[in-house]
Amino acid sequence: MSEHPVPVLSQEDVFNYDAYLFDADGTLWTHDEPIPGAIKFVQELISRNKKVFIITNNSSRSTRRYLQKVTRLGFPVEEKNIISPNTIIIDFCKRNPHFIRKGIYLIGNIGSKEALEEALDVECFGIGHDPMPDAAGEGFPSTITLEKEASCVVVGDDPHFSYLKLIKATNFLADPNCGFFIANEDATLPNDTYILPGTGCFAAALRTAVLPREPVLFGKPGEPMGRYLKNNLELNPEKTIMFGDRLDTDIKFGSVNGFDTCWVRTGTHSVNDVNRAIDGDDKSLVPMFTFSFTDVQ
Repeated sequence: MSEHPVPVLSQEDVFNYDAYLFDADGTLWTHDEPIPGAIKFVQELISRNKKVFIITNNSSRSTRRYLQKVTRLGFPVEEKNIISPNTIIIDFCKRNPHFIRKGIYLIGNIGSKEALEEALDVECFGIGHDPMPDAAGEGFPSTITLEKEASCVVVGDDPHFSYLKLIKATNFLADPNCGFFIANEDATLPNDTYILPGTGCFAAALRTAVLPREPVLFGKPGEPMGRYLKNNLELNPEKTIMFGDRLDTDIKFGSVNGFDTCWVRTGTHSVNDVNRAIDGDDKSLVPMFTFSFTDVQ
């Protein structure tokens, strides 16, 4: 198999775009370590007056808190240039306020709760531990109560995901007017110790329970995030390129939204994965280019 199964983006061509979209973990940094050459490359783009955006599927913190990490790592990016599923959900709900007239049932964490409540002035409930009643006891499941009303269910990363939360979300979504929103469908989370199941695992369980209902996917590779970038940030797809390490999120996101795509070899997917994509049926997974930030002189 070829070391570079797709063309390498040349140093001359890499600066021919107006807008640059970057995945975060695995592309610009790994955990708390910047990828070699990434900071310098971003600095060079900004010095050339290019538009630079970090496009993350991480909905576990507000963009304000996310900016703290980006700044600490050394990337000169402003808060307005950090786009997460929370960004898109907030924009969507502001334009469709009937989804926030009541509360939001949130399968997520405190970061998502803070971001959504601050921007939308709505109560998000459901995060944290939600103990399951004794399933063997008399009265189950009549002992379960939906103590509040929800205008939508939002699914994000939740370390306390449980059968009881699945029951509650399923019953909220029995109302066809209740919105069904998913932050992302990432199968796993970046981690160098254990393989951690991601939001996509929780979303798959809820998808199955509420069939034939379909959710709105607000993260990569969903089209709502692409529409937001093109409409709100005035990006020209023909002059925009997406850099990422994952084929199923980053590269597919670029492909379905008409952006050029560039796979970086520093994260989740390998040369073997790219070769499998080339031989497979879903060509939206195949990147147009590959590139290493350390190649820039």
